[in-house]
Amino acid sequence: MSKKKVGFTLIELLVVIAIIAILIGLLLPAVQKVREAAARATCSNHLKQIGLALHNYLNAFTRFPSGCPNSATWGPSPLVLLMPYVEQEAIFRGYDITASSGASASANDPVSIFKLKLLRCPSDPNPAVDTFYGWTNYHTNHGSWVGVPGWDGVFGPNFAAGGKPAAITVGTKDLVDGMSNTSAFSEVCNGPFSNTAPWEPRTDCFEGGSTTQTSITAARSYFTNRNWKTAGGPAGWTDWRYRGYPWREGSIWRNGYNHLLPPNSPCWRPNGDWWQLVSPASSFHTGGASTVMCDGSVKFVNQNIDPASWTAMGTRNGEEVVQLP
Repeated sequence: MSKKKVGFTLIELLVVIAIIAILIGLLLPAVQKVREAAARATCSNHLKQIGLALHNYLNAFTRFPSGCPNSATWGPSPLVLLMPYVEQEAIFRGYDITASSGASASANDPVSIFKLKLLRCPSDPNPAVDTFYGWTNYHTNHGSWVGVPGWDGVFGPNFAAGGKPAAITVGTKDLVDGMSNTSAFSEVCNGPFSNTAPWEPRTDCFEGGSTTQTSITAARSYFTNRNWKTAGGPAGWTDWRYRGYPWREGSIWRNGYNHLLPPNSPCWRPNGDWWQLVSPASSFHTGGASTVMCDGSVKFVNQNIDPASWTAMGTRNGEEVVQLP
């Protein structure tokens, strides 16, 4: 009596492999969605912690920190001043606010090299592991755009810049629009750091040309109609790809954003003036970016938000009547 051979035929194996491949194809998008949802939740939590730190600073000093106290030292950024309120007292104690906060060597290097997870969105392919200083995805609200009304946000330079007078240091009485209606920080994609990376509107800044605008609406139209694909990098700085680096610098091009254009719009440098930067919020989350309001609440803002509503979220005293998300 002959024995039967136990095993699979080639056709059966191919069928099993095909079924497994189909199952993997069905499961991968679901796994990616769960992973992105977790990353977005972590990002929102980071902003929540920064918002809470901002309130603790406000309680201690009755005002929010300046966006950039000193033009000679480029800072420090508000994030430096918030370090004691995010359990990073040692960093703050080791920081000399009279020394340089820019991207060049200074006495503050020993405490500026830390790549704090709190300051980085997990969805961003951040280049921090390959750089000397730490990065941040969470930038300060510099208002609508300095080119028209001046510094009308929560943060700004403590000196004349962008063709306008110095920004004030903001307290609760200056938030005429209300703390729940005014953004404090939003996420911004980090620059690629590498000059060989493809140009990307969420990460890079582009040449904005020469322009003088008299209204926010006209300014928004001007920049919306520009083509980032043909504009190239800022004239004279075509290799500048460092948004978010280092986290200690208080300039708008390293650590700030504004509300002229909706989230995930391109960044522009007009009139050869970095302080006039049009720097939208941006993220690698699907369809928008997160922001923490001055009252500490966190909102995810769709990139298709009405532009006027988005601008209203950036001004502290515009007295706009809009429905916020």
